[in-house]
Amino acid sequence: MRHRKRRSKLSMMHSRRKATIINMASSLLKHQKIETIHARAKEVRRLAEKLITLSKTDTVAARRRAYRILNDRDLVGKLFKEIAPLFKDRTSGFTRIIQLGFRRGDGAQMAILELTEKKITEKLPRKKKEKAKAEAAPEAMKAAPKAAHDEPKKADEDKKEESRIKHIPKSKPGFEEEKRAEKAKSEDRKIADQKGFMKNIRGLFRKRGDR
Repeated sequence: MRHRKRRSKLSMMHSRRKATIINMASSLLKHQKIETIHARAKEVRRLAEKLITLSKTDTVAARRRAYRILNDRDLVGKLFKEIAPLFKDRTSGFTRIIQLGFRRGDGAQMAILELTEKKITEKLPRKKKEKAKAEAAPEAMKAAPKAAHDEPKKADEDKKEESRIKHIPKSKPGFEEEKRAEKAKSEDRKIADQKGFMKNIRGLFRKRGDR
């Protein structure tokens, strides 16, 4: 009998629905917060709370069961080492759903699914950042004089290399080269004369046509 077995199918086939829920649960454990449709959030919440209750007993068998679902060793390690200690004093209520507005287009109810206990990531305030920059500045200043001291040496080495290279003077053009140059010039002149001749012929035809 299927009493109390009804679950939302999310308009998906079984395999696709299963993969979607697992992927969303893994992203929830990674980022501690996701935004999705309210119906999907309710389904993901079941799996996420099941995994967190499983991680409260850190055994090899529990890790294998979690790996069978998530199929990601790094995520299983994070679940047992980082997320499970946050819920030591809790027996339930590991996640919460916050409803948002309706999505523009299809009008779906949007919601945020997040962990009730989050790992706080400390951000450096502006003063600490300025101190870190100030400490890094003297090191950069020390490196700058060394570079300036090395530049003249490099310039002297470049000059020595240039002096070693012998510049070959250009020789005067030979008799054959002069002949070739004269032939090329004469050919260019012939082409120019032909163009002028063709222009004159075109002008004569135009005048006859006008008559």
